[in-house]
Amino acid sequence: MAAAMSGSSRRHWYLLNLSLVAACIFSAVSVVDTSHQCRLMYARLQNVQSAQWDMQEQWGRLLLEQSTWAAHHRVEQLARKELGMRLPLVTELQIVLP
Repeated sequence: MAAAMSGSSRRHWYLLNLSLVAACIFSAVSVVDTSHQCRLMYARLQNVQSAQWDMQEQWGRLLLEQSTWAAHHRVEQLARKELGMRLPLVTELQIVLP
């Protein structure tokens, strides 16, 4: 059958096979590139999630510190010591009516 093929027919099959091989190579390279990009993005995702956990932990510590600094007994103690504040005596109270 090969002897019965003309030159243009052989060239047609040659170009078809060449284009199929090129398409396979392109597809294989695309798969490798996509897999590489996926690995890079997954690594970045893990870094971002790690940073998120660190920030959540830091936020929890900041909330705890804020509640410690704003505790009622601490504010009252500082007002007495540093500002010299005290509760007014009953004789010092004045009631203002509208």
